Amino acid sequence: MVAVGDLPVVIYDGNCGFCFDCVQWVKRQTEVVALANQEINPADYGVTREQCEKSVVVINGGQIYFGAAAVAVLLSACDHWLGAWLLRASGGVGEAGYRYVASHRDGLFVKLLHRIIKRGVGK
Repeated sequence: MVAVGDLPVVIYDGNCGFCFDCVQWVKRQTEVVALANQEINPADYGVTREQCEKSVVVINGGQIYFGAAAVAVLLSACDHWLGAWLLRASGGVGEAGYRYVASHRDGLFVKLLHRIIKRGVGK
């Protein structure tokens, strides 16, 4: 596994504008190592290409998180503890929400969410 120090590692879809802007928002909040999955060998990070193509991956404290759990870790790292707690507490609902967003990137709801996030990163 590639060593990156104590910083959380975020592996995301570098071809997705929504994903890119979400990662930029996180980077404005806290220090992370952000890597587009298309530019790395996922095996170097203990994950597969298929896992990286299905969801965001966060490696933090020796643990690997996917999907909604990964987003909750990032929210915690950004000191958005309430959002992180709500996402974790929602269990399957949070994961279903993550899957919905991931599979409807061109849908109206995700486009609106993307506009909100873009404003948060100063675009």
